[in-house]
Amino acid sequence: MDAIEQVRELPVPVQVLLGARSALLDAAAVAARLARIAPSWRVEIVPGTGHALPVEAPDLVVERILTFPGQARPGIATP
Repeated sequence: MDAIEQVRELPVPVQVLLGARSALLDAAAVAARLARIAPSWRVEIVPGTGHALPVEAPDLVVERILTFPGQARPGIATP
């Protein structure tokens, strides 16, 4: 099984946050490729941020993590 097949078969929700001005990658190209190979994934390009997205937009990153489908709510135990 190749890497693309493995990505397509992931049985869990996936969220990808990309910095719009990352020097390491072309965020729009990565988002487009992910849309083709993993259309169920949530992919967001965050304007005004680069590769250090958690440092540059920590409140946004925390909000996306806390509101992402499949996240446990505080006080509720998960197996």
